[in-house]
Amino acid sequence: MVCPNCSSTDLRKVSLVHAAGIYESRGRFFGLLFGGMDGLLFGRYRGTSQSHLSASFSPPRKLPYLAPIVLWLIGFFILMSLDARGKLSWPMAVVSVGYVLLLPAYLLGSLIYNLFVRSGKFKQWQRKFMCQRCGAIVEADKFISPSLEHKEHELADSGCQD
Repeated sequence: MVCPNCSSTDLRKVSLVHAAGIYESRGRFFGLLFGGMDGLLFGRYRGTSQSHLSASFSPPRKLPYLAPIVLWLIGFFILMSLDARGKLSWPMAVVSVGYVLLLPAYLLGSLIYNLFVRSGKFKQWQRKFMCQRCGAIVEADKFISPSLEHKEHELADSGCQD
């Protein structure tokens, strides 16, 4: 495959660019404190850092399930405390019913997105390449190599068929 901008053959998959920019570190430390405070210091550390280039090529994310449920429950208890004050008015009843139906609608929508839409976006993300010379993004399906195109024309001109 060849870059359409600079004709370079130095292309790298976007998924590899993303993975190469993530760094994990972990370790242990041990020490003594001297001076005004005598003591012993020990522990572990673990961390992850990511380059800006890697972050810009991250795969499509799944919509969350747990955080909206927790936020919905907090809002539900607040709403019920407002509803329990006295007689329920029509606007408050509509808001209450809408709020109760909001969580199942969100969960159904996020399930459909995660199963169908995100999987298509993820497959498209896996077919992308980045030119290491000019930084252009090329999709494997949409661009045919000029050398491959030239060979196809030679085969067609010579009368050979696959």
